[in-house]
Amino acid sequence: MATDDAPRVDDAALRARRTVGAFVVATATVVWWPAFTVGAWGRVFFEQILMLWAAATAALLVLLLKQGGPRPPWPLLASLALPSLWVVGELVTPPGEGAVSAVLRVFGAVVTVVGLPAMLWVLLTTVRHDLVEAVPLRGWLGAALIVVAVAGLSLLLGWLHPYYLECEDFLISGNSAPPGCTTGG
Repeated sequence: MATDDAPRVDDAALRARRTVGAFVVATATVVWWPAFTVGAWGRVFFEQILMLWAAATAALLVLLLKQGGPRPPWPLLASLALPSLWVVGELVTPPGEGAVSAVLRVFGAVVTVVGLPAMLWVLLTTVRHDLVEAVPLRGWLGAALIVVAVAGLSLLLGWLHPYYLECEDFLISGNSAPPGCTTGG
């Protein structure tokens, strides 16, 4: 039972905090696997980059076709086109291990690991700009730190896979065994 002296949290602030919490959990859930694969295999897999491409392209089209309300700034819209830039680059570059292929591989990894949380942020700020304004900067910085920490820990867990996962764990899950994996014994 609340007393008149007890501070009250208004419903809007409480909903904003809950939404930020859900945003953090969703973003961390999306970013952990690409970060883990960089740690374990040294690269982001093509299906992760293409998943980002599909989501970013859909988000871009939704925002371009959105009726009413403020239009997002062009840099935000352009950021949603980056995965398409990677796809086009891959299509026009001959296969091989040349410098351009290496640059495209790194670009794809960066776009995926950084782009997934950034794309979610673009969507959140476009769809719920009121929420962004309702949460103080320190709340968003805390949210960003949590996502970065989960990504960093996922990368570390990928590097440390020989200490707690076996080759069979990867094979059973449908993945190839990463370099350095251990066999059960």
